[in-house]
Amino acid sequence: MNNGKSQRQIYGNPATLKKCVADPKFAYVVALARAVNALNAAHSLMVNTGDRQTPEAQRDRMSSYFFVSGILYESLILIRKISEVFKGDVSFETNLRPILKNPSGQNLEKMHLKLVRHGGVFHFLPDKFAEAIAQTPMNDSIFASAIGTKHSDIHYAFADYITAEIMVGGRLDDAVVVPQMMEKQLNLVKLFVDNSENFIADHLNAWGFEVRVG
Repeated sequence: MNNGKSQRQIYGNPATLKKCVADPKFAYVVALARAVNALNAAHSLMVNTGDRQTPEAQRDRMSSYFFVSGILYESLILIRKISEVFKGDVSFETNLRPILKNPSGQNLEKMHLKLVRHGGVFHFLPDKFAEAIAQTPMNDSIFASAIGTKHSDIHYAFADYITAEIMVGGRLDDAVVVPQMMEKQLNLVKLFVDNSENFIADHLNAWGFEVRVG
């Protein structure tokens, strides 16, 4: 169902695609497009939970936030690789270079994204969890909760709280660090997605892709 909206496609005919396949730069644009897909998908998991407070919704919101953090960290690494190939490219300097130079994003990457990406998103490292568990201010815990009996309903809350403390690098009830971190991440995601889409569109257009509406 498209709710009455027209579908837009960015189409490359055989000649265009053949030209792109022969251009080493094309793979970097495809990789960036995949990173944007991953960020949008992870963020949509959070959006789709709405304001529901069920264990399943709480689990999905927290997982979405962690996934976005890990993907964002990897995406910044990708932009640095792209910079080596597209150095001097007008669209890169206009759209992607500002992401790397963003002071708020640099601080977020060093202080929070790296920690959670290495410890609790793409790698599940017991030693990192042990460090966080030893330092947690929690003195009791609901380890898991669920509504119903389906396996998909369960939320292992304690594991997510510990992962959040790994990301924050301290207490979750810090009235300054946590809101600032979340705001910085949201702003960086928006900057990354918007500017990446501009960069991708510029180069697809230059290679001869066309917009089709149907």
